[in-house]
Amino acid sequence: MGQAAAHAPFLRAPEASRSIFVVMFVAACAPLGAGVVLFGWRALVVAALSVGGCVLTETAYYRVTRTPALLGRSHAALTGLLLALTLPAFVPWYVPLTGAVFATIVGKAIFGGMGHFLWQPALVGRLAVGVIFAPPLLPIDLLNPQQWPVLAVNRVILGDVQEARSVRAIRDWGRTPAPPQADAFKTQRPREMLRELTRPGEARPASIVDTLRRMPPVRDLLLGAHGGGIGETCVLVILVAGLYLVYRNYVRGFLPGMFILAAVVTAAVAPVRTGQGQSWRWLPIAAEGLDVGFSYVAYHLTCGEIMLAAWFLATEMTSRPVTAPAQAIFAAGCGATAVLLRLYTPLAIPTYAAVLAWNTFTPVLDVIRPRVLGQKRFWQRRGAPRPEG
Repeated sequence: MGQAAAHAPFLRAPEASRSIFVVMFVAACAPLGAGVVLFGWRALVVAALSVGGCVLTETAYYRVTRTPALLGRSHAALTGLLLALTLPAFVPWYVPLTGAVFATIVGKAIFGGMGHFLWQPALVGRLAVGVIFAPPLLPIDLLNPQQWPVLAVNRVILGDVQEARSVRAIRDWGRTPAPPQADAFKTQRPREMLRELTRPGEARPASIVDTLRRMPPVRDLLLGAHGGGIGETCVLVILVAGLYLVYRNYVRGFLPGMFILAAVVTAAVAPVRTGQGQSWRWLPIAAEGLDVGFSYVAYHLTCGEIMLAAWFLATEMTSRPVTAPAQAIFAAGCGATAVLLRLYTPLAIPTYAAVLAWNTFTPVLDVIRPRVLGQKRFWQRRGAPRPEG
């Protein structure tokens, strides 16, 4: 990713890193735009604080250390925007600023800057604020792990997401006006409803069907009409923006594809429990009929951070593996681990934790490389006889 070449014999000059980051920043603005519609003007405030915090922190760190790989500001802006997409729109102003500092210094600068870090910097910042500002350090009405708000359809963009009223469920977001003296609905997150199927020591739903009946319709989940991070919820917009990055060859399509496929397979087979005292039930995709099973798997994909992580976070160029086989293993590990952490652990950010965990194995996975044409296979290099068949 160096400077573009202008003379022969180059048939096509490589793009400069700055132009790549600018295009990715523009693509990531699409989920941000959906977040502004669904969560209002506060989403813009969080994004501005996060982007500005990353740029200012990186600038200040460079002036002190003169680290050459911190010269570019475009990657700092991209890091800040990705961090903002993972945060709720209702967090106080100091949360995105703190996340920006950790994302820049801990996630990137101490490794030597762009091209040298091990973990996705935006997720380092998200993990830091999740630990530092976990309840009860934040007011419970601002960060309730069970109930998060979304603006009513007649209060989009201009509404205040903090002016929310708790309701049991929203059956049709597009036709439900705002509650009296409020701009937003506050409901239990669909992801938390799915977690009830494996949570120990609590009253569990009588069946998977009972859980799905409490969930918003899939149409609302595709549009993003439920509580979550600013850029996590609108699946349709994330897909369009992600496919654009694939079209521009910034992302290999099989990486998010393997991520999503592994999440689907894991959700389809990972055991759940329903009712009181029942044993684990494997293959939930077939436990109560294929129609219920496919709906259950679809909810796993559309009600949390999986789509954003698959298209924008796991695909980060430095923290992902380089070779195609290593990327396939990395993506499959991220998708499977994300669903397992969601179902069986109390982690607040299971999908992001899965990506960070597999970032750790990137140097190991990069050892896996395709065999060079004409190179002997390993048993031929060792002088062993070639196995039959």
